[in-house]
Amino acid sequence: MKPLEPGDPVRLGPYTLQGRLGEGGMGSVYLGRSPGGRTVAVKLVRPDLAGDSGFRARFRAEVAAARAASSVFTAPVVDADPDGPVPWLATAFVPGISLQQALDRSGPLPEATLRALTAGVAEELKNIHAARLTHRDLKPSNVLLALDGPHVIDFGIARAADGTALTTAGVILGTPAFMSPEQALDEEVGPPADVFALGATVACAATGASPFSGGTPLEIMQRVVEAEPELDGVPAGLRLLVTACLAKRPQDRPTPAEVVAAVERSGSSTAYGNWLPPDLIAAVEEAATAIGPLPLPSPDLMISSTGLTEPLAAAGDPSAGPGGAAGPGSATGPTVDLGPTVDLGQAPGGPGAPLSRRRLLLGVGGGLVLAGAAGSAAALLLRRGPARAGTASAAPAATDPNRSLDVKATATPVWTVPSDPPAQILTTKDKVITVGAKQIRAYDRSGNPVWGPVDNTVYDAKMGTGGLPALIAGDLLFAASHLTDHALSAIALDTGRTAWTVGKPGRTVMVSWLPGALDGIVYVTGNIAAAIPTTGSAQYTPPSDFLWAVDPATRQIRWETSFGSQSWLTRRILVPSSGTRLLLASSDVDRTAPKLTDIDTTAGGKNNWSQNAPGASSLTDMSPFLVPFDDGPHCSANNLFLYLSDHLYAVDSTTGNLVWHTTAPTMFTSVVAAPDGATAYAAGSDGKGNTQVYAVNTGNGEIRWAGSVPVPLLAPIAALQYADNTLYLWVNGKLWALDPATGNGRWTYDFGGSDQYTAAMPLAAGGGRIYAMGANGLVALNATGKAG
Repeated sequence: MKPLEPGDPVRLGPYTLQGRLGEGGMGSVYLGRSPGGRTVAVKLVRPDLAGDSGFRARFRAEVAAARAASSVFTAPVVDADPDGPVPWLATAFVPGISLQQALDRSGPLPEATLRALTAGVAEELKNIHAARLTHRDLKPSNVLLALDGPHVIDFGIARAADGTALTTAGVILGTPAFMSPEQALDEEVGPPADVFALGATVACAATGASPFSGGTPLEIMQRVVEAEPELDGVPAGLRLLVTACLAKRPQDRPTPAEVVAAVERSGSSTAYGNWLPPDLIAAVEEAATAIGPLPLPSPDLMISSTGLTEPLAAAGDPSAGPGGAAGPGSATGPTVDLGPTVDLGQAPGGPGAPLSRRRLLLGVGGGLVLAGAAGSAAALLLRRGPARAGTASAAPAATDPNRSLDVKATATPVWTVPSDPPAQILTTKDKVITVGAKQIRAYDRSGNPVWGPVDNTVYDAKMGTGGLPALIAGDLLFAASHLTDHALSAIALDTGRTAWTVGKPGRTVMVSWLPGALDGIVYVTGNIAAAIPTTGSAQYTPPSDFLWAVDPATRQIRWETSFGSQSWLTRRILVPSSGTRLLLASSDVDRTAPKLTDIDTTAGGKNNWSQNAPGASSLTDMSPFLVPFDDGPHCSANNLFLYLSDHLYAVDSTTGNLVWHTTAPTMFTSVVAAPDGATAYAAGSDGKGNTQVYAVNTGNGEIRWAGSVPVPLLAPIAALQYADNTLYLWVNGKLWALDPATGNGRWTYDFGGSDQYTAAMPLAAGGGRIYAMGANGLVALNATGKAG
């Protein structure tokens, strides 16, 4: 342990800090004491990460998960403040040394110690997995050797830091010599990955080196995926078990419980009191001296009113070296060069541009981060197999959906104004309009209020439920309603005054939406309550779902049709950009037998054809919520309906015939057509932490280009907009501006974890601007990404 330095805090929460245990890329670790004398290891997050609202949310969730996973053989969480000025986490201080330090000091461990190590770490993995966590960076430096057995450390904040990285760039997290094949391939990682890492860790403890070590990090990852491990130095009594843990396929590996049982069956168990050899017992006792008293901090330490000191510059140095005694969360942050230039894929400069001198960054606990486009490209390279000696790997093809479209350039906001989260944002050439659940407001292009708030009631449920809360046609803003006597309000764009409404006398509109407008006619759909007779001669009219074609010129319903009662949960109406047919997409109540039916706008809503929908034979429970737009550019091109399912399907609007479908099997959630209708862009999740984007020739369904961006696994919904010769991709509050001709990223911007599930249209684009909700209000960006 090292003394505190100028700029270090002297107190965090109730804990008085006595010295430094380590520092690295994610922050610093201190030894602290509670008022009652308990010793703890306190991790203090870097201040720049503290300002990331997405990081805070994930860190908060990980603190809760780490508490659930805490046991006698981790470093249990005893306290935390994820909402403080700078988040921190306190774990019990475990007097001990890391397995890596033990190997550096004394070499390979004896067999009896190896057995206790294997069973002890496997027991802790059972607890971690039971808490629905995956460590993902188990290795010798993250295993503490204490007198009472091995302790697994650094799994709580490591996952929080992982989440931050995954939302900012394409990355592969882990340490090459100990990561599983699925981790190296950037595939879905679960508990079996920890078992693989356990096998590699035990092999390293038995031989002094990883079974895949040697060469560059990329060469090591190649061996992890393809080569058999080197296990010659592993004792015969453990070799078969370690081999099983290192199986290439996750399903072929034993569970942690099976590992423990295998060690028990082999006999020769060692009481934990004598499990370490004498020289390591002495090293552990030496580490325990950190609990002893230290001199008081020097008086020049600066203490702020929050209990933190300024500045915390040392904690923010990502290249900080290894810390001192290996207490819980000892963090290392060295930087390792990948060596000579190797073309792993598309660099920010364009297809085929080399990523010269890419770096591997070690995060908390030495976790390897293959940063930027190199992360996705390295995984792709491993999938394709090794390159021939002396040759560079080819850049991903333009139509490869694994081609990275991510970009490091970040947009700068033009302005931000405080605003409640709206249900929808719309824009005109001189205004931006926010439509909330109860109020509508208009701002000018400088963010100054123009009019509002205007009282209004819209059903601000999740995106895509039947249509949009509002749309603009001509010089009017049309707004849907909820539990009122009308289904549609027409509001003057220049003044915000309600010009007129449309409803049914004596009938309450339970809910309404606006699928779109076509040839000047505004289409309204929703559910209307029953008409209850008040006189003997009046007739009862049952409740029903409706579609109204409203003519703004006459302020009347031109024609209407009914869909029966309570069917809106299994129905969507798509309004194309041109033509005379609407498309009704529906299913049975149990979400099976999806159908497509046309609605003829020239024949009062008559149906000319109806057929089974192409693609999936049943819909997911969330299907009505998975499509953010139903208006023309988002459902049609060149007199074709664009239908989203397991492929993108093009359906002839006049006949209902299937014209073409994409070959890529992706569950698409958004599509948008270019203004000329020649190209459609579709996006959906690959289920592995990426959103894939395809540019499709609407004439024949051929893929013009494809690629992907990294996103959180639990954020599968994508939204697309096309404006100002730019394709905008929105996923979970993050926006990418893409070149529509190539897919290459121009810039990106994170709006601060905006909840796209609460917005019918998460952003508005046009007139050289993009508007969306950020953590602090409504944000305006220029299409160039620059503030000026």
